[in-house]
Amino acid sequence: MRNLTILVLILVFISCSKKDKINHYLVKPITQEELLDNGFYKYSYSTLYDSNGNTMTDTTKFLVKYDMYSNVKPIKNDENQLCPTQLWHFYHEDSIIKKRNKNYLKNKLNDRIITYFFRNDTLLYKDIIVNSIDKSRKEIADFTSLDKVIRYYEDLKISIKPQIKNKETGEVYSNRFIIDNYKTRFYTEDNFYEMFVDYKGDNYHAVLDHLYGGTYCQ
Repeated sequence: MRNLTILVLILVFISCSKKDKINHYLVKPITQEELLDNGFYKYSYSTLYDSNGNTMTDTTKFLVKYDMYSNVKPIKNDENQLCPTQLWHFYHEDSIIKKRNKNYLKNKLNDRIITYFFRNDTLLYKDIIVNSIDKSRKEIADFTSLDKVIRYYEDLKISIKPQIKNKETGEVYSNRFIIDNYKTRFYTEDNFYEMFVDYKGDNYHAVLDHLYGGTYCQ
């Protein structure tokens, strides 16, 4: 199918006075209303598709709506486009912008980026990136090793088991699990980790690159 055009970006600004009370490490699906009620920013995109690449007269059934909810605030770039605050790929940015945005990540977000992505109101995935863990903040789980991940869910009496890679041999993935019946993968490195939960199909991609690199704008 050919992607014809992005129609519109709607940004819903949520008051900073709303405190996030969600435990994002539980994998049960969260509703869009819950995310709004807990202070998340909403970025909405609509895209038209035409299987033949022709001009459409009836576009209703080809309209696909994407809603991203993030704890990262919007900001205008040099082209007056609204984007999530850039937190990655500062190749062409000056040092002042880089320092400002890095300070925002550390001091306002506590080095944690949370993303929920919906398509036509269906939750596709959730992604949590912790750039540098602050162990004094109890709301941020310490997933800096897979042993700590397993212990976290076992302590909560939540089912966690390795995801099978090869059914014939019984081989399992080293960093992928079925947690409470949802496919979840982890990447850990020193004081950094990423947690990605797939709710529909296989949607994994480099979230930091694609959504927070200063190009996911309108």
